[in-house]
Parts: sequence; C-alpha cells; structure tokens
Amino acid sequence: MSEALEITHSAPIPKVFYMEKEEKQFTECTICGKNLTGGNELYLIEKAFEKKTGSTQAELVFELACCMDCRQEMHDSLSIESNEKIAAYFEANSRVEERDRELKEHNLVDTDIWLNNCIVKNKSMDEVNEYQIYALCWKDELVFHQMPFMLCGETIDDILNLLSSKSLDIINDLTADLIDLPPEFGELFKDKKVLFI
Repeated sequence: MSEALEITHSAPIPKVFYMEKEEKQFTECTICGKNLTGGNELYLIEKAFEKKTGSTQAELVFELACCMDCRQEMHDSLSIESNEKIAAYFEANSRVEERDRELKEHNLVDTDIWLNNCIVKNKSMDEVNEYQIYALCWKDELVFHQMPFMLCGETIDDILNLLSSKSLDIINDLTADLIDLPPEFGELFKDKKVLFI
C-alpha cells in the first residue's frame, strides 16, 4: 500500500471506471504500460463524456489510466505558475476536503454520491453536456480520498482559461500523444480541450 496515503475507505472499482470497449478494469498505465493491478502503488483513472446534440445519453470521449510517475511527469510539464493557478482555483472554489470528511464520516462510500455533482459548480450530470470523472485506485480498489469526483465542462473551461498558451499547448500535445481517439472525435478536439488532473 502507498506510504503517502493510508487507505481507510475503499470499494471494488465500479464499472463506470472500467475500460468501456473491453468492459473490464484497466490493468496497465495508458502512457507507459506499467502494470497497475499487480503493483503496490496508487494510480488514477480519468474519463470524459459528452452528450451529442439532441441526446440525453452521454458518450465516452476518452479514458485513461495513469500511474503516479506519469501523472507527476504531466504535472511537471506545466509551468509552476499554471500548477499554482489550478491549485488556487480548487482551493477557492471547491469543497473537496470538506466533502471528503463529510462523506467518510457518514460512511457514504457509494460512487454515485461522489460523482453525481461537479465539485465546483455543483451541477449534476443530468444538467451538463460535458463532464470528466476522476478516480484514485489501488490494485482493484477505488480509494475514497478526495476522489472520486466529477468536473463539468464549465469548470474545465474555467481552469483552462487560467493557463498560459504554453501550458495549453502542452495539454493539446498530451491529448494528441496519449489518447488513441477514434476518427469521429478528431473534430471535437480541435475545438475543445481536456484537463488532466
């Protein structure tokens, strides 16, 4: 188990965080290929969804699993100023730590409760057309520690608007390099950006 985090609340990884096409859990880091389930370290899962015009059902835009080494490399590729702005935004606008305490105190380790509303705008998945969900995992368990959470498209736009052109270019390059997107999503990513946490 991770030395940096004592895992006190966890549950089996729910299907919403499975690989969509394969309908199974991620076993390797999407970026470097490191085994995630056989090791003894934490990793992240990120998924983005969008509702097409006229549809009420959200469709997967991308998904990835990321080991902590690759996550740190992505973090370090952004400028110190950009990382500070992201941290300040979350500190000023979200209740992540307070929500974490409340939900653990009442033993609400139901993924739907943690994911249903954006942690910044408090909008539900039903109210928004775009959203991303994030999970912290260990082996085949989802760890309840400030994650899992959902960010709506409006929140992601707020954060991306804080970043420099250089940091935005890095995010665009990461998206192009790391995500194997089907051709139908090519146009989507010309106009939209994703946020790697």
